[in-house]
Amino acid sequence: VLRIGTSIYVGSGSLTLFWFDRWLGDPPLAARFPGLFAIAVDPRISIETALIDLGRLAFRRPFGPLEVDEWDSLLQDIALLPTDVEGAPDSISWRLEPSGRFSTKSLYATIAPSLAPEPLSLIWDIRLPLKIRIFLSQWIRG
Repeated sequence: VLRIGTSIYVGSGSLTLFWFDRWLGDPPLAARFPGLFAIAVDPRISIETALIDLGRLAFRRPFGPLEVDEWDSLLQDIALLPTDVEGAPDSISWRLEPSGRFSTKSLYATIAPSLAPEPLSLIWDIRLPLKIRIFLSQWIRG
């Protein structure tokens, strides 16, 4: 669930998962290349391990026609990305908040959007005692 709101800036790549983390575009590579992911030997391989030697990115069987197309597309995406495996450590930011810091409010708003009508949500932002806000919301609902 927490992967929904994270953005990863790859440094050395040792802490970032190649298939599961969003490091090369918005959807993770497991979702963009499901054929390759389905036959990957180690789905929890780090970027550092995978990119140092693409031979470590092992698969259970030889590629079929669909996997060959996915592999070519994956290699093109990786070739466009400047990687520095000797750089700074990976860093994570929370993309659901402008500050980049995690908040439970932003996560909750993403996974359980409010279905309340707009006037009711405005009541909860008013600085009044809680019992008055509850009374107002019940009064509006009838």
